[in-house]
Amino acid sequence: MMIVDSHLHLCDIPQVEKEIEVFFSKYDKIRQYSACTSSHSLQDWQNNCHIINKIRQKYDNDKIKICHSFGIHPQNPDKNILYDLENLLKYDKLKDKYDKPDLIYDNNMTKYDRISAIGEIGFDLFTKEFKSTFNEQSEIWNIQLELAIKYDKPIIVHCRKGMCHIFESIEKLKKIKAVIFHSFSGSITEAKSLRKKGVNAFFSFGKPILNGNKNAMDCVKNLSLEWLLLETDSPYQTLKGESFTPPTDILKVYEQVFNFRKESSEIITSKIYDNFAMME
Repeated sequence: MMIVDSHLHLCDIPQVEKEIEVFFSKYDKIRQYSACTSSHSLQDWQNNCHIINKIRQKYDNDKIKICHSFGIHPQNPDKNILYDLENLLKYDKLKDKYDKPDLIYDNNMTKYDRISAIGEIGFDLFTKEFKSTFNEQSEIWNIQLELAIKYDKPIIVHCRKGMCHIFESIEKLKKIKAVIFHSFSGSITEAKSLRKKGVNAFFSFGKPILNGNKNAMDCVKNLSLEWLLLETDSPYQTLKGESFTPPTDILKVYEQVFNFRKESSEIITSKIYDNFAMME
């Protein structure tokens, strides 16, 4: 069985190495586990690199593959982080030239530390506090879209109460390799509209489908399998009564999708793995 978690935060998971060990000890039928961990500061990225390298030393690289995303989160629209983001993107563009001291932060960096996607980025207008930074969010969103186009990177979108502003960026989004909507909260009509307008959009769903979220369930049941991804957002996006979301909860998400869809579990897991391959 191939499992994909398209969005989580390894550096924020308590006892993360133990959680990964539990994952594989409890579920020995998992043939391959692929995931994308998100960073929103240089410190996050360094911590994620450290965790991933330790995991790589313990497990077969063919069994577990974890890639990085790095972006300025709309809840913290700090332009100072742009310097680190673009330097990491420049480093990646060097490909095998990993010895350029002017573009790297650590002489031990390897190809496994490269940035696979820019994100999570977007708009968060859910609270009065977040709404007050709309101008900063918008400016940084547009800068990061330009970087995604320049460096040919997918983006991972965080959007709460801001879908109209996503649609205002259609012309730029059409130029981006792939646009992954993390924990997509829009409607099936909005999802189809993005695809119809020429955006190479993918829609990722997590624990809200376990909690009866109508829009999320409707999308998972009825959108093309070619457009779907699954995630945990671990350690976040908890259900009532939970203190955190462990990485193993991705299996609960998969089980619910198996219940919702008419395709076999083998077809679903294979197609979601193919959809995620653009990130590796």
